[in-house]
Amino acid sequence: MGFKFRYKIAFKQAWAVLTISLILGLLSTSVQIFLDLRQETRSSVEGINRLIELHKEAAQRAVYNLNYSKADEITSAIIAHPEILQATLVDDFGDALAHHVRDSSAPDTFFSTVGNFFFPFNSHYESTLTIGDSHSGVAKLIIELDSTYIAHNFALRAVTSLLFGVLHTVVLASVFLFFFYRYLSRPILNIAKWVNRLRTDEDIALPYTGCDEIGDLVTSFASLWDERRQVTDRLNKTIQKLSKSEHFSRSLMENAGDAMFLCTPSTKIIDLNNQAVDTLKSGKDQVLGTTLSRYSQNYTEDALIDLFNSMDEKQVCTFEDLLINERNRVFPIEARGIRIRLDDKDYILISARDITARKESEKQIFELAFFDTLTGMANRRLFLDRLSSALELHKVHQVHGAVLYMDLDRFKTINDSLGHGIGDRLLCTVAKRLNEIVPVEATSARFGGDEFVILLPEAGDSRVSCAESAVHISKKILEAIAAPFEVDGHTLYCTMSIGIAVFPEQGLCATDVLRYADIALYRVKAMGKNGFQFYDPEMQSSAQERLLIEKGLYQALDKKEFQLWFQPQVQADGAIVGAEVLLRWMHPEKGVISPASFIQIAEESGQIVEMGQWVLTESFEQLAQWKAQGLPASFKRLAINISPLQFMQVDFVGRFLTMLTDYKIPGELIELEITENMLLNNFEIASNKMRILKQRGISFAIDDFGTGYSSLRYLRYLPLDILKIDRSFVTNLRPSSEEAAIVEVIIATADRLGLTVIAEGVETEEERDTLLELGCLCFQGFFYARPMPATPFYERLQQDMDIMA
Repeated sequence: MGFKFRYKIAFKQAWAVLTISLILGLLSTSVQIFLDLRQETRSSVEGINRLIELHKEAAQRAVYNLNYSKADEITSAIIAHPEILQATLVDDFGDALAHHVRDSSAPDTFFSTVGNFFFPFNSHYESTLTIGDSHSGVAKLIIELDSTYIAHNFALRAVTSLLFGVLHTVVLASVFLFFFYRYLSRPILNIAKWVNRLRTDEDIALPYTGCDEIGDLVTSFASLWDERRQVTDRLNKTIQKLSKSEHFSRSLMENAGDAMFLCTPSTKIIDLNNQAVDTLKSGKDQVLGTTLSRYSQNYTEDALIDLFNSMDEKQVCTFEDLLINERNRVFPIEARGIRIRLDDKDYILISARDITARKESEKQIFELAFFDTLTGMANRRLFLDRLSSALELHKVHQVHGAVLYMDLDRFKTINDSLGHGIGDRLLCTVAKRLNEIVPVEATSARFGGDEFVILLPEAGDSRVSCAESAVHISKKILEAIAAPFEVDGHTLYCTMSIGIAVFPEQGLCATDVLRYADIALYRVKAMGKNGFQFYDPEMQSSAQERLLIEKGLYQALDKKEFQLWFQPQVQADGAIVGAEVLLRWMHPEKGVISPASFIQIAEESGQIVEMGQWVLTESFEQLAQWKAQGLPASFKRLAINISPLQFMQVDFVGRFLTMLTDYKIPGELIELEITENMLLNNFEIASNKMRILKQRGISFAIDDFGTGYSSLRYLRYLPLDILKIDRSFVTNLRPSSEEAAIVEVIIATADRLGLTVIAEGVETEEERDTLLELGCLCFQGFFYARPMPATPFYERLQQDMDIMA
């Protein structure tokens, strides 16, 4: 036959068609048999249920009446069906009222065995019968199906369907094979014989001349074969000439570590090395003939052609691109291209290197340099860069922008009490809420800690419209932050303080705008937090004054510029019962500075701890001196204000008790004045320290009572002795005023709890008389005496001792 049997297309084709047809036929028949099984099972179950329902009522009456003949009639009727093998009617005592069994109507054949094995089903059915109000048990109608009969019938139908399906498939496949062989396989076999004979005989008639695709193929091949004979000699010479240089170039290309592509100027790939095949994850034959733009994400075919046309033979052209391999993985590459000339034709040699690792490193470096690692927001560096760009842009365009400098209130309390882990997650949640609010063109940044900044580059065409936009966004931020935060099972409440600076202003740089917003933020903090303020020139001078004070505080202790002054606390008869220690700063240039001007700054800068320790030491020394000189019997205590930051120091109680021992001062002579904020933020720690000190006789007073949020909550739980009514309730106090009603409630509450009340800021006789009418018996204020240094105060004490003597 000229060909080995196994290479004939007709036989391969016949085998494939017959095999596929049989598989598809078996699958189709199996699916049909499965569907028939489901339908047969469903129909059988429905039939059994109908049969039971048909006889159920009669069976219930037969059991209820113990009618054996009726029960026998029912079971006989049931087993009349060929599918049912036996039927039993059991009364509510568990006794069989009637039972019928018949022989199986089908022999135990091969089909029944196959059916039972492949198509198992439930052959046992029980139906519960309701028998009046019987309490003895449950009556049942029990039916056993003839599984052999059912399985035999179904298996017989299934086998018959399977045989007819296979026969149908074989016939259909044979018809297809005939037509395939007649019109496709036989012409191809003749063409194959003709091609083999061309190698030895040039003058052979065409094996096929039909006007179809096969005929066109034979004609084209015959034409190409003639052309081949003409150029064979010329090609052999060329190959011999280039064999040495080609072998050298091929070795270099194949062993290169970069992917290399040899392309025509039209971007068609005509050769590539092994590394390129591995990079594209595709066979070499599949890549050859395709265009390089197919694997490029950044360059279209026209753009890549323009790039290739710009290359020359002397200068390497370097460019970056995103390469797409056959597995749809996209990765960056650095490509180098140069024009080369082979056989008087121009080609482009491209060398491509995967730079994924380098890009990821560059991205990490960029993120570390310009983004906050915790929240993913921009950091200070990136924010200032964008703010500087916005300022340059606003010099040209008549638009205005704004900077919102924000600080999270109470964050330090949450961070210290619940831990930095909770604090970090809270900051991430705050950042998420801010990013959901700010416009797309805005830049949100975190400067560290709980400070956030937002840049609104184009907030309005005028300063007014810009301010309105900033106010609108600030209100949305305040509302969003005020909503509770759920962090690791903790419900946290925070507020936000926002300082706003509008730009551009003549001659301002980015740091100036940011500083103005920061100054406005301090204004918000000073006004009670949880709000927003715009920067103005007054705030600038206030900030400068604050910086001077903060700088001066660092030197005041070393230069001994602080002094203790004392203001008497007087009872109704005029006798001095105590004194409050007041700190005065004797500034060498500004004179006497009151605590109101520098205490808050000292607290915010942390200097209050060192200053507070100095106040305690000086107060103990002064009290020890007065005690040695002699104190009037009416003098009960020296009141010392304690900063929350100082009181919460870990070693405060130990140092305080040591000082009591060193200066030999009884604790009963010392009163510590604390603020409501300390109780609000650190209730448990503060209360424990107070109880320890209370054991040494120290008394405690709440300063400025009534101006905070939660004072009444703590009165019954803390070892307090004194309530000091704030001067805001005392100033211009009249018997019928609203303030009088508040003071009366405070005094009544203190009396009920056994606490002493001292009214601060008493300046007039009318205020004193009104307080007396309301029940207050102890006073402090200018009406009795102004604060004074230690020497004049002790002289005043001596006058009281002389009067009492």
